[in-house]
Amino acid sequence: MAPAPAAPAIESFVSAPDAVFVGEPATLTAVFSGDSAAIKGIGPVQSGVPVASPALARATTFTLVVRSGSQEVEARLTVPAVYRDRFRALAPSPIARTQHVAMALAGGGALAMGGNASDSPNVPDADSTDRFDPVGETVSPGPTLAFSAMATFTATAQLPGGGLLLIGGGVNSGTELGGVDGIRATQAFDPAAGTFSRVGATATLDDGRVLVAGGEVPSTTAAERYDPSSGTWSSAGDMGTRRRGHTATTLGDGRVLLAGGVSCCDAAGETLTGTAEIFDPARGEFTPTGSLGTARAFHSATLLTDGRVLVTGGLVDLSASTTASAEIYDPSTGLFGPAGEMQIARLAHAAVLLSDGRVLVLGGVSASPLTDLYDPGSDRWSPGPPLQPAWAWSTATLLDSGKVLVLGGEDAQGFPVATAMLFE
Repeated sequence: MAPAPAAPAIESFVSAPDAVFVGEPATLTAVFSGDSAAIKGIGPVQSGVPVASPALARATTFTLVVRSGSQEVEARLTVPAVYRDRFRALAPSPIARTQHVAMALAGGGALAMGGNASDSPNVPDADSTDRFDPVGETVSPGPTLAFSAMATFTATAQLPGGGLLLIGGGVNSGTELGGVDGIRATQAFDPAAGTFSRVGATATLDDGRVLVAGGEVPSTTAAERYDPSSGTWSSAGDMGTRRRGHTATTLGDGRVLLAGGVSCCDAAGETLTGTAEIFDPARGEFTPTGSLGTARAFHSATLLTDGRVLVTGGLVDLSASTTASAEIYDPSTGLFGPAGEMQIARLAHAAVLLSDGRVLVLGGVSASPLTDLYDPGSDRWSPGPPLQPAWAWSTATLLDSGKVLVLGGEDAQGFPVATAMLFE
């Protein structure tokens, strides 16, 4: 009778180095005894032979499984991925652009779309795009939009399967389509075909549909939902408050928080609102929730990893005063509370949730090299690395690698720039 195979055993499972920088791989080495072994997500390994992990965007836990006959043992290894907290300059984009929109693509790239661009200097908004390649870290011309886009008038949303949705066209597209139809127009990016096309007649819901509520001048209570499976829009009812320049944030449970904005109207005209409300996609209803401590518009709202929402900056009166203050919305209580202040007041700025849970805030309508980092674990702000050169209206896009692409903007004279940088 053949002896039973020896039980599998793991002597060590280590990473070199112990921690890596965001966007870089680790080298994993396992020493074990057994018939076979594999690291989940990587594949078969041999005892004592190093293997490279994929590039890590965040702290990642690897599982080693060693088998002998019908027996198996496991070991787990967590490799932290940390930021250098620096900006690194890349080669300039072939097209300078400002007041554009930018979105990440599946596979690690990104698209910068429309805006006032150097390839169409005589119009406020273009239909050209730039595509970022994460492997070569280069920017090259991308696919042409179905119609022009501009940050002031165009909202964006991710679609299931890696698609993108652009809601509303720029000034130029409004002229071409006949007035308000330019604002109503929508287009989608098909990642398989690599092209944009018109669809239908800004927060993505759990079922893959997209909620759009409120809008540009004049502010409105109207809300609609886009169904990517049919390519059609349908009514989603009305908010309790007219809004434009507000934020819409999908919460962890699938509901959507709509906060602040410019409302309409009292005897003096438009006013700022601090009200907030929740859209429940299951019921198709808007209900009031706690109000902001400070009425604001054109601020940012960032969903944190703990489920709370960080609100930063914005316009705090219609005479163009801005704020450095921040607030936190807690969905468990339905209330906003103070969250300290950034170094400077910001308006229409970028706030990006980093893969380590912190929030990077930069830019806005004025050029400043100052950046801010918010740590939700300590609920504290700290200065980020300086952004040089600093421009107004740069976009900041979180990539699959965990790095942030900062692209374009405008100089003091209002001309678009072609600067490309990575926060890493």
